This record gives sequence, C-alpha cells and structure tokens, in this order.
Amino acid sequence: MILRGSSGSTVIAPEKHLDEIYITVLTNSISLGYTDEEKVKACHMLRQILGSIAVLSSPLSISSLTRLLGLAKEDICQTLEDLHSVLNISNDEYRPLRLHYPSFRDFLLDKNRSKLSKFWVEEKQIHQALADRCLRVMSSALKQDIYSFRLPGELATNVDSGLVKQYLPSEVQYACLYWVQHLQKGDVKLIDNDQVHKFLNKHLLHWLEALG
Repeated sequence: MILRGSSGSTVIAPEKHLDEIYITVLTNSISLGYTDEEKVKACHMLRQILGSIAVLSSPLSISSLTRLLGLAKEDICQTLEDLHSVLNISNDEYRPLRLHYPSFRDFLLDKNRSKLSKFWVEEKQIHQALADRCLRVMSSALKQDIYSFRLPGELATNVDSGLVKQYLPSEVQYACLYWVQHLQKGDVKLIDNDQVHKFLNKHLLHWLEALG
C-alpha cells in the first residue's frame, strides 16, 4: 500500500515521503466499510487518542489511558488495532503505549504536514482536554487521608508501594504530577470560579498529600 501510494519516480524530500507513509498507515486503519459519518467519528477518535499519546508528559498504558480520557477500552483498542507500525502496543494492557518514532509525533502536530490528511492534531486543544480530564480524575479520586491512616503526620517512607498503587492508580498519579503542565501548554486562561479554582478550593490539601 505504501509503494502504491508513492509518487513513482518523482524525487521528493525524505520528510514528504515519511508523511505519505504515515498518511497511508492512518488512512488504512479506518475501515473502508464505514459510512461517511462513521469515518468522521473514527478520525476524531484517532486524533483524540493519538494526540493524547503524543503529548503525554509520561507514557500510560491502555488501561490507564482509558480512565484518564474517559473512553471505553474497546474504543481505544479498536482505534489502535492497526497501528502497530507506528505504536509500540503490548498485549499487556498495563504496559505503557509508546510511539515508535519521534517523527510521527512531529507529523501529527505539524499543521503544514498533516492538515490535508484530516489527521492534524491541534496541540493546544489536546493539552486543554488533558488538563480538564486530569482535574476530573483528581476530583473524583482525591480525598483527605486517602490511605485511611488517621495520622496526619505519617511519614511518606512508611507508605507501602502497594497502597500507593491501590489508592493512587497510574492515571491519578499522572494527573497529580502533570495537570499544571497541560494547563500551561494549553494556554488556559484562569478565572474566578472556573474548574481550576473550584478544584483548588476543595482539593488543594488532598493534592499536596497525594504528591507527598
């Protein structure tokens, strides 16, 4: 399919050739049997999931990404099913997803390279969406004395790593560590009584406890 989609004997820049390969891979990951409406939805899902993977500050597994993005695991697995050539996808849903090539990330985020292929990912929008999802995940998970120690002065060194994984799963840990970065990179403007303000009013100390 890559050879058929190439420009024949025409000499093209290596970057352009890479773009053609990536477009071919992404295009063929969407079923030909889909209606036009289903193809539009599939492209949107592809941009949302691949864009998130591309800009994450630390890689997450399918299981954690599912909970962070608020999507069904079946939707993520189906979307990524034919993308093993560009993604390191393990059969173990708890192993992190990784892009094979930094150039694929560049392709997704560069409007000039991917805008005509319907696969361009608007980086600020993805960061804004991830910041929103991080706040939602933390708001639903964080609480006072999350480990039920009933001892406010308990040392972090006394917290068993198994408890951390139980009460602060990977997507919650990720949200606690990186939500501010996503706000900054998404150029989110803060105002009184917005989502960030409400989160900090209710969960600032819970967040600091989780970080500790």
